[in-house]
Amino acid sequence: MKGLKKLTLATAIAAAPFAANAELKAMNDIAMGDVTGQSGVTIELSTKVDIGEVAYQDDGFLAISGLSIGGAYDPATGAQGNLDDVKLMIDVAGTGGVADTGAGAVGNAYLEGAAIAKPNVSWTNTQTTSTDPATTPAAAANEAGMPQIEDGDLVIGIRSVSGAPVDFGVGIDSVKLAKSTESANLGNLGAGTGTTLISNFKMSGMLGPIDVVIQENQNAMNVNAYFNAQGTLNADFVGTYIDFKLHNSRGTDTNGLTIVDANNNTLVDTSFAHAQVDIGKATNAAGNDALAFNVNDFSGDLDLTNIRMGSANAASIGDVYLTDMKINAQMTVYGH
Repeated sequence: MKGLKKLTLATAIAAAPFAANAELKAMNDIAMGDVTGQSGVTIELSTKVDIGEVAYQDDGFLAISGLSIGGAYDPATGAQGNLDDVKLMIDVAGTGGVADTGAGAVGNAYLEGAAIAKPNVSWTNTQTTSTDPATTPAAAANEAGMPQIEDGDLVIGIRSVSGAPVDFGVGIDSVKLAKSTESANLGNLGAGTGTTLISNFKMSGMLGPIDVVIQENQNAMNVNAYFNAQGTLNADFVGTYIDFKLHNSRGTDTNGLTIVDANNNTLVDTSFAHAQVDIGKATNAAGNDALAFNVNDFSGDLDLTNIRMGSANAASIGDVYLTDMKINAQMTVYGH
């Protein structure tokens, strides 16, 4: 999917990127003094996934048809390419904490470090505070609610190879309900008869740093992610059709990533919504083991535009803008 524009961008910032990993490591080495090296696994990834149908059966079925995961959709042609330019760094931390990992720093602290290391990278964030990775890399608590990375913790950092934020796209043809008398073997549950919940879902966006931490002494996984998205959604069962955009560029709490070239031409100018969740074991009201899904933070601005009722071709009734949206929730999930 790498057209001329993307190639030009990647080439221009390959040596001075958003993912300033080597520079962050150098700062941390100086601060720690006794760090001599890092080990771990790095995986560079290019992929596109297409699935004809995903079916969940309880008694009846919930069927997701035409699922695609790849790069962003081309606005001119609608074509979707590969999810590429992705780098995964997998490490088990030592006594130095996050500084022992290939990520060097995580979350907001990583973005702050990239801005410190590279004069062409600028990162501002009025919401999240962090410990400066250049001075206290071992103990950096990167976002409120995110665990400190300690000896024995598994850390998976998702970054880009070239330095440009990673573009992504997700598409779903339809989500339908189907009776228990239908068969998943046919691969077309609900075709023609089942209620359509949503259809024509297409979303494109950019990924900032994503960090997954599994603690050595806890039955929990923490996911911390910066991302944005925009697209379209048909909620057929309520006759509502909308366009949407998720970002964090408006209101009191904002952030912004800017990357320029040597001539001060803007290559990247974007903002990211933020999500941080814990997934692990819990105990339900009956005292049994259950799945815990805790949203420590989901924040950003959401635009719902070109809202139509009754038909996708109907006239718009207007737009809705949600500013400084912030959600936290604790959920316990189990069967009944």
